[in-house]
Amino acid sequence: LFGLKFSIDFTGGSKLLIDPSQDSILQRNTIEDIYKKEGIEIHNIVEQGNEILIRSIPMSQKKHEKVFDELAKKDPGVKENSFETVGAVIGNETKTNAIKAVVISIIAITLYVAFAFRAVSQPVASWKFGIVTIITLAHDILVTVGIFAILGKVFQVEVDSLFITALLTILGFSVHDTIVVFDRI
Repeated sequence: LFGLKFSIDFTGGSKLLIDPSQDSILQRNTIEDIYKKEGIEIHNIVEQGNEILIRSIPMSQKKHEKVFDELAKKDPGVKENSFETVGAVIGNETKTNAIKAVVISIIAITLYVAFAFRAVSQPVASWKFGIVTIITLAHDILVTVGIFAILGKVFQVEVDSLFITALLTILGFSVHDTIVVFDRI
């Protein structure tokens, strides 16, 4: 319903995480004005405890330095905790490769399960074991993706490349559990 909230790993862009001083006057509109002055479009600004996360279109290192200098003029005690930027082409390529990895894993798992249970012919054919494995995988993956879609909508939780690693890990554990159950059957 909500879709996933993709990080810059998939969408491309820049992410600046700053830690304002205790008596900071940095507010959302001040940050927006600084970025607008430099001609950089902001996607969103999220306050995470004491830190402020600013996601924007991709910016060069030179623009980043200008923006941070302007932020430091408004709040001399501001600290930069992290800055990263990813181009849109790389982000789309990462998204495509992640989808390919999940699809190839699912196909390989189906073939493996069908091969592993090839000697079992009665009462269920081995290819049916593979199909049931995919159904259980889909359930496990959809529950995880659904939870992260809700977290993205409510708490602005982003999905990055580590999320894909986690999905592939879930696939592996799900298959392992399914094979143990099939072996008992």
